[in-house]
Amino acid sequence: MLDAKSTERKFAEFYNLYTGDFKHDVAVYLDLAGKFEGPILEIGCATGRVIGHLAAAGYRVHGIDTSRPMLELARRRLEPLEARASIADFDLRSGPLSERFGVALAPLFSFNALIDIEEQRLFLRHLVRSLEPGAVLALDLFCPVSMVRGGSAQTKEIEYSVAGRQLRVRDRREMLTPLLERRTQGFRVDGGPETELVTHRRYVPPGYVASLLEESGFENVRWIQGYDLSTAAPVPPSASPSGPFLIVGEL
Repeated sequence: MLDAKSTERKFAEFYNLYTGDFKHDVAVYLDLAGKFEGPILEIGCATGRVIGHLAAAGYRVHGIDTSRPMLELARRRLEPLEARASIADFDLRSGPLSERFGVALAPLFSFNALIDIEEQRLFLRHLVRSLEPGAVLALDLFCPVSMVRGGSAQTKEIEYSVAGRQLRVRDRREMLTPLLERRTQGFRVDGGPETELVTHRRYVPPGYVASLLEESGFENVRWIQGYDLSTAAPVPPSASPSGPFLIVGEL
């Protein structure tokens, strides 16, 4: 049985392949980067996928994450872009950053990993102190599969090729409460042994996220459904997503 560090390292290698060709969200981040001045902060930068796209487009980006194996892979990926891309092991729950940013992004459900409400508030307080006046924040948030398909548990198996590698994933999602999901991923790379990782994430309804942002000082809060910029609109209190959504706010 693998220890926690070995599992984390194997998951970082898998995650780098699994999300490497995902680009659905990139257009939104490029749009925000083009409209708001200042350096960009990516929270939960993982292996550098989003940073790579933004830095290649000419923007200066700083990414933070708490997974050292993820950051090691990000450093390798971003070596050709090191003049515009930097990364660090940092947790915003511990305090604000010393630099101030004009754009802040939390892609692929990073915010949902904050399980406790007070933890979310602390994160946002420190984030606000890390941003310039007039900055913009975009949180990419997940929608539980059970809300779309019904039932309290869903399992699917995925097998495909990427970058000449073979991936196989067994992905089980269970709602332990109406808001808390347990995700069990069993993954294999190139036919190797299966490694299993269990994580938890909290579903935060769009209206509640909007309230949290407004409580933290953000204005003009709106939501974007399915990474489609044409859907951008104020968040109704009873908003019910049918898939991933972004909440965007400005200081």
